[in-house]
Amino acid sequence: MQSDNPEDQKSTEGMVDYNRNSAAQQQIIDSQAMQIRGLVEKVSNIGTEFRIVDYGCGPGISTINVMRPAIEACRSAHPGEKIAACHADQPGNDWNTLFGLVSGPSGYLNGTENVRTEAAIGSFYKQMAAENSVSLGTCFAASHWFSRALHLYAPNTVWFADLEGEARAEMAAFARQDWLTFLRCRALELHPGGYLLVSTLGSVPDAQEKNGFAASGRGIYRALQVVAREMADEGLINGEILDNFVFSLWFMSEDEARDPLKQDPELSKAFEIDTLKVEPAPLHQADLFADSIGDPVEYARLYTGYVRAFADSTLRKQLFEPSTNSAEDADRLADEFFHRLDGLYRKFLDKYAFEIWHLTVVLRRR
Repeated sequence: MQSDNPEDQKSTEGMVDYNRNSAAQQQIIDSQAMQIRGLVEKVSNIGTEFRIVDYGCGPGISTINVMRPAIEACRSAHPGEKIAACHADQPGNDWNTLFGLVSGPSGYLNGTENVRTEAAIGSFYKQMAAENSVSLGTCFAASHWFSRALHLYAPNTVWFADLEGEARAEMAAFARQDWLTFLRCRALELHPGGYLLVSTLGSVPDAQEKNGFAASGRGIYRALQVVAREMADEGLINGEILDNFVFSLWFMSEDEARDPLKQDPELSKAFEIDTLKVEPAPLHQADLFADSIGDPVEYARLYTGYVRAFADSTLRKQLFEPSTNSAEDADRLADEFFHRLDGLYRKFLDKYAFEIWHLTVVLRRR
């Protein structure tokens, strides 16, 4: 995938079996249920309906668990208010699965009244709702993905936190601009008195890391680098392509998330900061699948399934397909890659554990 057209390079398009392999994403949402309820109660100046927009909603389970507490809280805090539940994501999202779940036995539409559900299809780096129409905006485990794939020379790593020099500076600037764009779009959409809740993976100071910060998932991405380098050394993956590949994402520190809100005149005028923090995940902070470490086969299966859910499409489009001559060969490369990743986790177990720090940003529209 070498096109420079952002519309051809969606960072999250085509995620594999996401609903069954999204433990970290669901943990973030579960930890914010009370926060969602509290923000609904504080929203003012509602207008004709209470509109909830979940940006980067994904294919179903996670976004349902965002909407349910918001709808319940709205019914309690704003009796009789009409509610619009809007799911916002890219065209490649599995919309059929999502709306099948929304209207199914475990969905929030079951037995409810005055709830209108809808989709907003596009990039959340563009405006996705009418101006001044959103009461509560949420974005879980999505805002760290870039607006498009970024290609730069990174011969020793596939992720941002181990970059150095010009490559790191370039990627940091891109991440800051995307965060600015995301916030400016939400400032247009939220009505005064509305709230935005962003919760995703973050980074914390760590003097032992080469860039002074420990980023969530450092074990996972270093495991991916090990497997990719091994396959490149064997000639299975094109080494030049690997040297110019990096996952197009950035897990912000507190300062990185806060700085644009303070320095940008437009954003400082639009938003009041309610909460902005990075803290350890409430469960299994040091190892997402620690409960299964006594069974190396199951432990490796869980990690491989989780990683494949979010990484398969990126690796396929940017590494496997450019390194092969056919879709069938790319499929075989993908299977071999994740087979080796499974073996790595069986052998080394928690050496490549998924450590998790949550970045939480709550903003009130002035």
